[in-house]
Amino acid sequence: MRSKILSGMVAVVVALSMIGCGGAAVKVNPNATFPIPISDTTPAFLFPINMSHLGSAGDPLAMGIAVSGGVIAKFGKTLISGQQLFDLVGNLSFELAETVDAQVRNGSFQMTGSAEPVAAALSNLMEQIIAKLVELKLLETPIKFKYIVVLHSHGEQTMGGKMLKVNSWGGIYDSETKEILSYINDTSTYANEETALLGQIPLAYNSILEKLIQGNAEKK
Repeated sequence: MRSKILSGMVAVVVALSMIGCGGAAVKVNPNATFPIPISDTTPAFLFPINMSHLGSAGDPLAMGIAVSGGVIAKFGKTLISGQQLFDLVGNLSFELAETVDAQVRNGSFQMTGSAEPVAAALSNLMEQIIAKLVELKLLETPIKFKYIVVLHSHGEQTMGGKMLKVNSWGGIYDSETKEILSYINDTSTYANEETALLGQIPLAYNSILEKLIQGNAEKK
């Protein structure tokens, strides 16, 4: 028992030392103003993230719950996590992040042209999502989200399975103007141990979200 506890403590220490290793590339729409003006009355919506592609020792459902808890702790009511609704959105979670990535890589911050069908699918689904958020009491009343955050993550085990390297990409989308406001491609490494992951994954996603919201503005 003691050796198991010590092993877990070592994993957490390693995770703390490794988080942030790698780097993040952030690109911003030149027409956007930062930080993104989210608030309790105009919150952003974090589209459900598929956590099953991390290739980790952690349970995807548990990690998703941990991410939601981390978002609430850091952002309060200014950012609503829809992680509980992942079964409702299906593969659109991946498609949105991929489309944002493809558009920005091609030098466009517009969700038009080949990206239009995915943007339309998102628009059509949001009414159902908002109704579910109210049903789950994550929203007091129905609101239309102007800002939607979409992310996808893919991981691979390294060092014989002891470490986990995770690449995450996506951005903030303005549903009214159909423009991508900010984009990120982040790579971080963690200890591949469930307890450590549950502690560090929320911090990692909060950091990604903060970078997207702040853009290239200095934090005050």
